[in-house]
Amino acid sequence: MDAFFPTMNTPEISPPSATETELQWHPITEVEIERSLKAAKGNTAPGEDHLPMLVWKKLWKHLKAIIVSIFAVCIELGHHPRQWRSAKIIVLRKPGKPDYSAPGAYRPISLLNTLGKLLEAVMARRLSFLAEKHGLLPNSQFGGRPGRTTEQALLVLSSAIDKAWYKHKVVTLIAFDLKGAFNGVNKTSLDASLQARRIPLVARKWIASFISDRHANIGFDDFRTETAPLVNAGLAQGSPLSPILFAFFNADLVDQPVDSQGGASAFIDDYFRWRVGGSVPENLSKIQSEDVPRIEEWARRTGSCFAAEKTELIHLTRKKGEHREGQIIFDGTDVKPSPTAKLLGVVFDQRLRWKEHVQQVIKRATKTAIALSRLRHLRPEQIRQLYQACIAPIVDYASTV
Repeated sequence: MDAFFPTMNTPEISPPSATETELQWHPITEVEIERSLKAAKGNTAPGEDHLPMLVWKKLWKHLKAIIVSIFAVCIELGHHPRQWRSAKIIVLRKPGKPDYSAPGAYRPISLLNTLGKLLEAVMARRLSFLAEKHGLLPNSQFGGRPGRTTEQALLVLSSAIDKAWYKHKVVTLIAFDLKGAFNGVNKTSLDASLQARRIPLVARKWIASFISDRHANIGFDDFRTETAPLVNAGLAQGSPLSPILFAFFNADLVDQPVDSQGGASAFIDDYFRWRVGGSVPENLSKIQSEDVPRIEEWARRTGSCFAAEKTELIHLTRKKGEHREGQIIFDGTDVKPSPTAKLLGVVFDQRLRWKEHVQQVIKRATKTAIALSRLRHLRPEQIRQLYQACIAPIVDYASTV
């Protein structure tokens, strides 16, 4: 269990500074709950209650008054019931890992009680509404937010590269890997981030309960452990609330202007920063003297930890002789430029020729096509449907970039 939920660093949280008045909070309504219930999939895997969401969809008209009352009291008291904080954890393989004997090659997914998950979905919608209405999150932060996709995050970067190249500038891109991501969120740091962005106290108290005193058992194949406390639980992967909470958690990290000097962006836990300048040494100097100290300070303040050895650095330029210049030091690790860097599923090369990316796409699409070719006695419309569902998304992904 410790491999998936490692011990967190102690955050160096400063006393909260004076902030604007917190936003107004209204009680959860029946309409909000019903909207979230309709949007939820009925056949999602249940938690320890063994009740799929379909049960609550069928019983809604009979139990809605009771459910509304329970949810309202939970928020008012700032309490997420103990049973809803207990999870069945299943472990999924991360694709493309060379060694599946290492715990890091797997992703723990929490299966939660579905009624509690419904309340989490309602709160996620409410927080998302507040964030978009009042501009609480950076514009360059994607993921966990409505209408913001990985392709849009990539387009922000590709647009910046095009503008820089038009002016004969060099772009230096650095991508960071945040250890643990959801599992590494410190609840005190999260509350400080929510408070700084004016989230009301009544919501923060409930969120503190949601993230505290979590329990879980974990299963591998036919084996499952006993339920035990999660000392370093962070945010549950599998909860509809976790993505928007993580967006608040790392908002200060991402909150940098995107302009002619560079920018920063993130999709959930994939954070990247780029600098634009007249030469590689100029970019590296700014990254080392300005960006690295800021990022390391954020990590200390929030108790977060980066996997420095997974940091990727690449110079994007069509100027000859600058692709392998220099290095930076991040968290005591020398980070040298590489010819390619994978970002949000797209392989960037130094001249943006996309040769390596296209090769990977062809390999994946071919492998999928071979697997589908083993199916027999399919009608033409079924073959077309399989192509559209399984192969076309591989080929089309990020084609606008």
